[in-house]
Amino acid sequence: MPASTILLPFQPLSMSTAQLAAVSFLARYSGRTHALYTYQLKRWFTWCEGNGLDPLVGIQRAHVELYIRHLGDTGLMDSSIVTMMHGVRGYFRFAHIDGLITADPAVYARLPKVQCDESRTQGLDRLELIRFLQVAQTLTVHHGALAFLLGINALRASEAAGVRVEDYA
Repeated sequence: MPASTILLPFQPLSMSTAQLAAVSFLARYSGRTHALYTYQLKRWFTWCEGNGLDPLVGIQRAHVELYIRHLGDTGLMDSSIVTMMHGVRGYFRFAHIDGLITADPAVYARLPKVQCDESRTQGLDRLELIRFLQVAQTLTVHHGALAFLLGINALRASEAAGVRVEDYA
């Protein structure tokens, strides 16, 4: 990775305004979120460098939309593109809040539409839960108790299997 895309460690005398803004933005986060946003910003910085752009100053919405198209051209799915833009959009939002740029170029950039697939939703809705409890009660007392543990307490099957009656005295 080129030296100009290095975001850490913090060395204010040798860092550009874009790098200082990135370090300032990343300081808010820790752990996996910090690592993810660092990766996303390094990728943004690398793309900007490859296109002769400063990653912060002079960036317009069109640049951000071209980057989004670039992410799609690399084979990322729409949901991955949206995720990849979280760090970049946050970076611009806080650079704007901090007064480093006059306007946030990413705020109106169009992201791909991600379809919400109901079949991937975890858990039951209210009516499904009611029906689940009703059917379980018609079987045996044990089925009803298990359904109650699973549904009302939002337990997984493995968690319910580990429950001891003595724990609920």
